[in-house]
Amino acid sequence: MPTDAWGSATIVGFDIETTGLDVEVDEPVSYAFVEFRAGELTSVDEGLIMPRRRISSGAAGVHGLTKERLLALGSVDLDTGIRHIAGRLGELCQADVPVVGCNLAYDLTIIDRVLARTEPASSLRAAGWTGPALDVLVLDRGLDQDFSARPVRRLDALCAHYGHLAPSHTAASDAEAAARVLLSQLDRFEALRASPLRDLQERQAAWHAQWSVDWCTRRRGGQASLFGDEEPWPYDEVEARPRLAAAAR
Repeated sequence: MPTDAWGSATIVGFDIETTGLDVEVDEPVSYAFVEFRAGELTSVDEGLIMPRRRISSGAAGVHGLTKERLLALGSVDLDTGIRHIAGRLGELCQADVPVVGCNLAYDLTIIDRVLARTEPASSLRAAGWTGPALDVLVLDRGLDQDFSARPVRRLDALCAHYGHLAPSHTAASDAEAAARVLLSQLDRFEALRASPLRDLQERQAAWHAQWSVDWCTRRRGGQASLFGDEEPWPYDEVEARPRLAAAAR
């Protein structure tokens, strides 16, 4: 077990399954918050959500959820589900409990976009969530940069690398797997154990920004871009765009 304060306290794995892969328009069909205290699983808050959008065949093939199945299993409507998720995230932020996931920028951006489309419109920031976030994918890239040895860092691959069973592509399974990977990373990397949560938030943002620039450069055959390649982390916050543009002027 890690001996640092936050690693030995409460962490909450978070994941959603969705209608598809487009963060601008797709919607959650399930969610899970999996709580660990002192390294032990203590509670699971999970639920099913009926989306307004069609569930793509590719997404249904991964998580097995169709609208017919969601209806049969007693899913809640999208507005109810998304406000529950936002409320839980806001509570965790107020308690300074880290949200743990794999590729959190995808999950959190979708949540933020759906909140913006609800009535009345909201956002993660308006719901009170500003972090802390711990993304096992971003942490793994930042703490172990030997990409030639391990070019694939998806959740399944991370579970195999850290000695955990692969998740079953449900929200609860993926959220639990991400939390267990984080606990293994804490055990392996002293620099992670020694870092305060808020410092880690900034370091992860920098690691992800550098990785996104490097990835875009590789895709262009080594050519630099005339435009910015840095992707925001822990999510693409629409509300932040005017502030960032003003700061750049």
